[in-house]
Amino acid sequence: MIDFKKDRNIEPVDENLSIILGNSFSAYKVLLEKLSDFEAGLEWRFYKDGGWLAKVTRKKKTIFWGEPEDGCFAIAFHFNERNKQGVLELDIADELKLIFSNAPINGGKLTTLKIDIYSESDLPDVYQLIDYKKSAK
Repeated sequence: MIDFKKDRNIEPVDENLSIILGNSFSAYKVLLEKLSDFEAGLEWRFYKDGGWLAKVTRKKKTIFWGEPEDGCFAIAFHFNERNKQGVLELDIADELKLIFSNAPINGGKLTTLKIDIYSESDLPDVYQLIDYKKSAK
C-alpha cells in the first residue's frame, strides 16, 4: 500500500493518487482544474511530521491544505476568529456549519473546517469556501 505520510520517495503523482483516492480521484482532478478560476494553485510538499501535503495558495495566502487519504481527498480550511461568522453565513451544507461551529480553536487562534471529498457533489461547498477564504482578512 502507498503511504504518503512516511515515504518521501513515493510522490503524489496522478498514478499514485488514483490508487489511494480510488473513486474520489475524479473529484480531486476537477477541483485541481477549478483552482485556476480562483487564481489559486496547488503545490505538493513533504513534511517530516506529516508526509506529503498539498498547499493551495493564491498569491502568498494559503487557502487550504489537502492530503490524500484512503478513498477521499481530505482538505482543511483554517479561519481566524473574525472570519468565523462569515463562514457560518455562507450557503454551504448545514452539516459543515455545525462541524465548524463545534470545532475547537487551534493554538488559540484558528478554527479548522475539515472536508472529505468523495465525489464531485462535495465540491460546490468547497468552491464557496475558497471564494470566501481568498477575500477574508
